[in-house]
Amino acid sequence: MTLLSGSTRRVLLLAFLVGSVVLIRANVNALAQETPQYTVEEYNAYQAITGESDPTKKMELITKFFKDYPKSTLKANIVPDFQEALKNLGDAKKWTLVITLGKQFLAIVPDDAYTIALVADAYSGTKNYQQFVVFGEEVYKINPSGNLAYAMAKAYEELKNNTKFIEWGEKTIAKLPDNYEIMLEMAIIYHDNQRNAEAEKYAKQCLKVIQATKKPEQMAEKDWIAYTDHAYQACYFIIGSIAYLKQDYVNAIPNLENTLKYNARNDTAYYYLGLSYWQARNTTLALKNFAKAMLLNGRTAAPAKVQLENLWKQTHQMSLVGLDKVVAVAKAELEKK
Repeated sequence: MTLLSGSTRRVLLLAFLVGSVVLIRANVNALAQETPQYTVEEYNAYQAITGESDPTKKMELITKFFKDYPKSTLKANIVPDFQEALKNLGDAKKWTLVITLGKQFLAIVPDDAYTIALVADAYSGTKNYQQFVVFGEEVYKINPSGNLAYAMAKAYEELKNNTKFIEWGEKTIAKLPDNYEIMLEMAIIYHDNQRNAEAEKYAKQCLKVIQATKKPEQMAEKDWIAYTDHAYQACYFIIGSIAYLKQDYVNAIPNLENTLKYNARNDTAYYYLGLSYWQARNTTLALKNFAKAMLLNGRTAAPAKVQLENLWKQTHQMSLVGLDKVVAVAKAELEKK
């Protein structure tokens, strides 16, 4: 779930763009004070560019100018004029035109960071994440902001590239240490890949941050509740299941029980609780949790059934007589949830 609304998406590159504008205007002011070093024809061509309101025609004139006057001092004035036109197109959400004209401009001014940022923003606007990350990485080299790192992480998440998501997720958290959204997603990915130390680390960090965080203003109350419930369920499960694997049943049990407060039908949590209670010598709760895992018919149903029957036999003279009552109680409790 992306917590930033569509109206705030362009904020991701704002700091870089504003900084660039300041530098550009400073350069233009400095050039205005210099002694002119250009011909009349050259200046007329420059004026034709600055006076052209159609961005496509402006780009054609710029291309011709750079070809005809490759060493012109007026080029430094043309660049911000084009950038302003391109930014106006971005403000109007004319993403395709920004991309087309921006890439044409970069063909003749390949190191123009401001235009690179605008093109990256346009690719983000069209949800072309494959191209966004290409231009985004170039922007990040110039201005390694936390917001851009977040945008890159989310783009790689859309591209289902977990390796790059982790790389940019780490950069995001280094600069935005309260970004619980990225922490949660990293905890889940690390857990899925059995990198338990990292999974536990980010799950605990996520819990700490989200517990101290208020609902974002742009988010509806019901959506915030749904998100935090999902986060608590996932984090408590990750911490609890890893604690079980470390044979730390004292911490496994309360964390797994907390998971069920936010999702009472998590069959895997019931299964790990069954195992943990068994190791803690609480046979009654072990049986009940195995029964619930079995009844939910999820991926742990088969092993839960095996564990349930084995534990019952071990404590009832190798007989299954009476086990149906345990299952009936478990079923009744599940129906109430």
